[in-house]
Amino acid sequence: MKLNPCSIVLSLMMLILFSPAAVADTQVIENSSPAHQPVIMELEELWRVGGEKDEHLFGLMIDARCDADGNVYLLDHQLSRVTMVSPTGQYVRELGGEGEGPGECRTPQTITMMPDGTVGLGQRFPGKFIKVSKDGLPAGNVILGGDGADQTGFTMLLSGIYRGGTLLACTMHQVPGENTQTRDTYLLRLSGTGEVMTQYAKHSMMMDFGKMHLVEREMVAPFAAAHTVGFGGRVFFTPERNEYRIAVQNPDGSPDKIITRRFKNPKRDEITLARMNALFKEQDEALPFKITWEVEKVDQAVAEMIALPDGGLQVAHARSGLDLPDGVFINYDVFDKDGRWSHELHVRCEADADHDGLIFLDDGRVLLVKGLQMARLTASGNGGSVGDEEDGLMTIEVICCRPRLK
Repeated sequence: MKLNPCSIVLSLMMLILFSPAAVADTQVIENSSPAHQPVIMELEELWRVGGEKDEHLFGLMIDARCDADGNVYLLDHQLSRVTMVSPTGQYVRELGGEGEGPGECRTPQTITMMPDGTVGLGQRFPGKFIKVSKDGLPAGNVILGGDGADQTGFTMLLSGIYRGGTLLACTMHQVPGENTQTRDTYLLRLSGTGEVMTQYAKHSMMMDFGKMHLVEREMVAPFAAAHTVGFGGRVFFTPERNEYRIAVQNPDGSPDKIITRRFKNPKRDEITLARMNALFKEQDEALPFKITWEVEKVDQAVAEMIALPDGGLQVAHARSGLDLPDGVFINYDVFDKDGRWSHELHVRCEADADHDGLIFLDDGRVLLVKGLQMARLTASGNGGSVGDEEDGLMTIEVICCRPRLK
């Protein structure tokens, strides 16, 4: 399985080099093996929307959230809107829409429930959250940095999520120079009006357009795809690409702990290597100058993090789709609230490892999204050319499931 395509596609949106925060006195939890036997999760279908037999069609459905009432919000990147579905799977309404008017946006990249209870559509550029009420009414915008934001250059919103009192945003600020561009990428806690409250991590680099040799390991911000917020507001992110290492910080930015696990990255398969080279080639053909590039031979160690209500963490990694028992779609590592490796979680469902994906909702339900991985690749801005030739047109289908543990 090609896990969390955002860890691949976000690389072409930024050239960055990570500088880890000082962690000299931080407790390091080293794990070598799980404490318990694997747990099996089977997915029981509750309802589904989209697909060839449904009248509701998606463009590129790339993310989803739920509210405290059980409504599910499905973000459509291509159509610049959110489909609201009731707890029982009934279509409710569309929120947002393409445009620049109140409550409208263009190709949103992320979705979150906002601190005031509205739905936030995260627009990449210019970076901001467009807020819409659950009734579909415009509710204002949250500008990154607030009213006093830096007016030099421009800021992009890469991702955003609100949980446990922490509104976390991954942003990039770019300032052009003479034949250069400075890029600073941040992981930030924002106020409800967009002011920066805490900075968890920063990446700085300068692009020299006269020397455009792109190295993937220098382009990919490890935390850009692999980060989340816990139910208590703590922030989890990975500071290094090729190490299974997770930094945990309190909402105020003080270090809590570092979670590590003995791990060896597997080599990428031919499909992944071909997709990566296609992404670089797309950039080469789009730019007015020629570029060269280097593609990594292995995937990023930590691919995705999912916060658990008990304070623990569920982690997908570069081996999560390899050497699986029959019928198992993906394997996660599950850590308890203290950072100890509790067990592996084997998810059983009927899905295509190269195209489909799972989204875990905060209320415990799981969305099996047919075509999710290919939708996210296309939404990266590659023009749709990264997909396999035999894929043809994608039909997005969302299947809401109740997990059953064994």
